[in-house]
Amino acid sequence: MARLGSDPFSILQTRIRAWEGCARIPGCDKAIWRQDAAGRVIRWADFGDRFSRYGWEMRSCKSTGVLARALKRHTIEAIHWRGVLGDEARDVFDLPKAA
Repeated sequence: MARLGSDPFSILQTRIRAWEGCARIPGCDKAIWRQDAAGRVIRWADFGDRFSRYGWEMRSCKSTGVLARALKRHTIEAIHWRGVLGDEARDVFDLPKAA
């Protein structure tokens, strides 16, 4: 049976798999706070929120293992939204200072 992309359970399962691949932050709740591969802090509740300082999204990358490449498997990783848009993305919270 084909796996549907709109199945809420498979979307949540993929999101959890990406979250578990992130580094834990010592002293913080591992269910709420993590770090992506670039060291940016992300928060579980801010998934898909580009207006949040801690918003994150999922990205599919090609696997580096020989067997994974042969089976055409991709790894899913969580990435901060600035990593998706690039570092030149302007912070919406960085307002000019009043004189």
